[in-house]
Amino acid sequence: MHVGEATKVSNITISRSILWVLIAGAFALGVFIGRGAWLFSAGHADKTAGGYRSSAEDFSYIRLSLLEGNAETRKIRELKPFRYKIDALVQEKIDDDDASSVSVYFRDLDNGNWFGIREDEKFSPESQLKLPILIAYFKWSETNPLVLRKKILFRGAGVPPAPRYLKSPKPLEAGSEYAVNDLLFRMTAYGDNDAYALLLANLPPAYLHKVAKDLYVNYDPEVTGDSLTLSAYASYFRVLFNASYLSEEMSEKALRYLARSVFRDGMASGIPPDTSIASKAGERVITIVDSEGVPAEVLQLHEFGIIYHPERPFLLGVTARGSDFRKLVRVIRDITNLVSSEVDQQVNSLEP
Repeated sequence: MHVGEATKVSNITISRSILWVLIAGAFALGVFIGRGAWLFSAGHADKTAGGYRSSAEDFSYIRLSLLEGNAETRKIRELKPFRYKIDALVQEKIDDDDASSVSVYFRDLDNGNWFGIREDEKFSPESQLKLPILIAYFKWSETNPLVLRKKILFRGAGVPPAPRYLKSPKPLEAGSEYAVNDLLFRMTAYGDNDAYALLLANLPPAYLHKVAKDLYVNYDPEVTGDSLTLSAYASYFRVLFNASYLSEEMSEKALRYLARSVFRDGMASGIPPDTSIASKAGERVITIVDSEGVPAEVLQLHEFGIIYHPERPFLLGVTARGSDFRKLVRVIRDITNLVSSEVDQQVNSLEP
């Protein structure tokens, strides 16, 4: 073989080697990008202390007009008053002994119009305190992201009483450690009281007080038995929907956790199955003493949530008291169904 031919063969061999290196590099880069996209997807972010991508497609629960390129230009028409229909249904439920008292709060999230039925009647928010705790931790994480990765040891069942109706499908295991982010999800989506107790015990009180102060909520978590109204509790949901307190990413994440609630018998069962809802339910057993000194139990079930009607998202809160949790669940379901049907009917009847 001549020297020139040998050089030519060598050059071809080197060129092929470089080509294979480039192909392998491109494949590896593709795998890395693919795995990176999975790493920062919303589903994976729920399992870690990581954040969200900031593209509009990743935001499903905060107000769309907050996102660049999604400013609403349509004219928002007011819904016709329909409180009288809800009043009639509430009275029917009380007459049928399904509940002894019912409170309702409704707000149109497009234009802010609202109405309430005994919305200023205070209720015990012990279970609902989980939402301001969620907000407090996410606010804390905006300046200290590592707080969501902190591990907390669960030693066993603590102070919170075991729920009678709203039970966690995946209780914590004694002797196991859980990341704060995981506990926040369990507390929010599963209503886990043990996760709530761990998070509350490890949250500096100043953070929870700051949430109440910043949102002008007249409630002191350190005062035993302090109560809250539906209209005041609405503030927590409104700041999440408007991303006016937490960042857009953290507001979206909080609402995603609420949308994963396992309690589907109340509000979720009163709306079409293809309609999203981000809600929080809670129960409370209250012992009262009648005029003759005989103690009796009063059951309280409350649920609050944002219902994402495709044309008219709205906020709804219902508190019902009575003697049977199953009846109280039906009260919440039926009120939600009536409100949802009324909103849908009115929106579809509006002239373009």
